[in-house]
Amino acid sequence: MTISPPDPAAARTEVEFVDLLRRLKAWSGRSYRDIQHHAQRAGRHLPYSTAAGMLKRETLPRRETVTAFVLGCGLDEQTAAAWDAARTRLDMGLPPEPEPRPVPVPVPGHAPRRRRWVAAVAAVAAVLVFAANVHQTEDEVALRDVPALNR
Repeated sequence: MTISPPDPAAARTEVEFVDLLRRLKAWSGRSYRDIQHHAQRAGRHLPYSTAAGMLKRETLPRRETVTAFVLGCGLDEQTAAAWDAARTRLDMGLPPEPEPRPVPVPVPGHAPRRRRWVAAVAAVAAVLVFAANVHQTEDEVALRDVPALNR
């Protein structure tokens, strides 16, 4: 069973974001010098002392530092972009994005409750219209039978 790296979208505060970076380092199993080396291979500059200092703070690190750190931990550019997006969201003071709600799957053979109500209301309306027409027709017939009105 493979354990996934931490998800930066879960961070609600700067402190939680830095904690997720610490978890990312633990997940990678790399030393600070290894992270520096792998960041350099990815074309990023990240001294090991900067990486170590970043994880001791409780404030957001710089964007470039986060990207270099994520790449140094062995993740790809796309994942580094997700970490950058989470960092930017926190820097702007925005709340985390809510998880998408699952779309309810209709059960075959069972009409949703709203459809049943619409059908029932339509049926009652049809009966009322029919009854009103029958009543009106009876009144017209009764009026024709009154001799004073037929002149």
